[in-house]
Amino acid sequence: MLNAVKEELLDYVSFVSYIKDKIRERMGDSYSVMTYKVLKNNSLELDSLVLLKEGRNFAPNIYLNGYYDLYLAGTSMKEIIDRLCMIYNHCSIPAIKDDFNFSLDTIGSYIFFRIVSLERNKKLLTQIPYIKYLDFAVTFHCLVRCEDDGIGTIRITNEHMKLWNISLNNLRDLAFKNTSRLFPPVIRTMEEVLRGSLDNGNPSYISCPMYILTNEKGINGASCLLYKDLIKNFAHQINSDLYILPSSVHEIILLPMKKKLNIDYLSKMVMEINKSSVPVDEILSDNVYIYSMERDAISM
Repeated sequence: MLNAVKEELLDYVSFVSYIKDKIRERMGDSYSVMTYKVLKNNSLELDSLVLLKEGRNFAPNIYLNGYYDLYLAGTSMKEIIDRLCMIYNHCSIPAIKDDFNFSLDTIGSYIFFRIVSLERNKKLLTQIPYIKYLDFAVTFHCLVRCEDDGIGTIRITNEHMKLWNISLNNLRDLAFKNTSRLFPPVIRTMEEVLRGSLDNGNPSYISCPMYILTNEKGINGASCLLYKDLIKNFAHQINSDLYILPSSVHEIILLPMKKKLNIDYLSKMVMEINKSSVPVDEILSDNVYIYSMERDAISM
């Protein structure tokens, strides 16, 4: 009986190089295949594969780090390459025209904002325009794809600002005008979230002490915190000041302040959940915030 010879696993650098070469062979000369480092939220650095078809000026980033984990777990290289090619072949049309040139006139109505951690993104914030708010950085992006299976965005950089000759204030005004339209807010009770049901338009706010704020996509929904009058109107609707707990960059927990809670306890709870349950690039903050109806302001 012949002994099976176990194939020696590639190290990560060799894996990326092999994937790049095989994708180029598979897709042909009409595609440019590139890999490069991408600095993600909270200083997470990933390797991105970009496959750009001739005559097309957009392509999705596909991050290879997770595919290497699949490879180490036993997924064949052929299956991984098949998956990557399928993703590119089924890439959805952009939210804006295929021939867009990324001029401000073309993409102005698709500029939106997100909020991220100020402390955890020091390197990234040297490369992009942002506004400081509490311990958050308000960053700016362009929506280029919006489908049921997700969205595609481009982060706006300092280079874009120079190209467009636009001020930070004007960029901010565009983003604040667009974001709530592009990503409408949703507030659900915790009970509704756990049931997996949607708000029916007549929520029993008074009967439930905990609410989840996000957007309709559930992606970077914590940004809804800055939507004009959203928190104010909600607080007045339930007639209570609010504790605001940053669950992640995707959602915020709102607690009515009808019963006084220990801030240190809440902060410790947020910190422990961030450490144990939230992916590194999705952590927003370890702090707890308070909304005061009297002052119409959020504070730490």
